[in-house]
Amino acid sequence: MKSTIRIGVLGVALAVSTAAFGQAATRSPRYDIKAEVEMSGKVVGLKTIPDWMGKDGVNIALQLKDEGAVKPHIDVATAGFLKEYDFPIAVNDELTLKGCWSESADGSPVFLVHELVNRKVAINVRDPNGQPLW
Repeated sequence: MKSTIRIGVLGVALAVSTAAFGQAATRSPRYDIKAEVEMSGKVVGLKTIPDWMGKDGVNIALQLKDEGAVKPHIDVATAGFLKEYDFPIAVNDELTLKGCWSESADGSPVFLVHELVNRKVAINVRDPNGQPLW
């Protein structure tokens, strides 16, 4: 009987740790509408990578106008969302972004875009509460 209890406790501990690990791996970055900032610069890197939801997330690196610094991890939206709204982004595009800094699932900083302007055309990729529109 004691061995059954130990196996049961071990099984529960394993299930809890597996569930916690699974949640951490797919945890979404938190958007804080009160912490929004604006930045402008030139796209120096562009790639499509699976986002935290497993979708085709468009991620850019932006060289800031004011500082010259490169911000390497900027999540815009899904490629499908941008294509649906006919809003292409390319290397060397000059963008103005509004959004907030957050933390990705691996703990690294990520900028979550709310609104972006490219060639005088603006698009919102999040609703007024900061939730993704895709």
